[in-house]
Amino acid sequence: MDKQNYTAEHVKWQHLTSEERHEIEVRLKDQWKPYRIAKHLGRPYNTIKNEIKRGTVSLYNGNVKRYKADVGEAVYKQNRSNSKRKYRYLETAKFLRYVVKKFKVEGWSLDACFGRAKEQNLFPRKSMVCTKTLYNYVDLGMLPIKNIDLPEKLRRNTRKKKVR
Repeated sequence: MDKQNYTAEHVKWQHLTSEERHEIEVRLKDQWKPYRIAKHLGRPYNTIKNEIKRGTVSLYNGNVKRYKADVGEAVYKQNRSNSKRKYRYLETAKFLRYVVKKFKVEGWSLDACFGRAKEQNLFPRKSMVCTKTLYNYVDLGMLPIKNIDLPEKLRRNTRKKKVR
């Protein structure tokens, strides 16, 4: 891959692309050092070093270690899928049942349910989710409450106004 006319600058805090991973694989086969590959790609040395470490596999009964771009990409995607925070739906099931009951039977708002439970210490704080999370759960359909049931939410205009 010839980069003589390549004018795009590297932007910081961007992940490596699969093309860059394949470039690393090719350059390592050509006996390039990680520092030289980093300069060639316009990336920090540590990024290249960590990527080589991530994608290195053992071949021939562990006698040879070689970098594979596809393995590096697979490990990257696996790590990326584990990086997001998980929903706490199961740990907070009792609290969510309480919220749904108070909302449907007594007509409380989601914020009032959270506030009352917190004020009266009905649940440990670890087994509760905040008001924003409750509204997110409603949006995602994780609670048996619909947006149409939330009167204040329907009154609010979520569209941005055009400035003329």
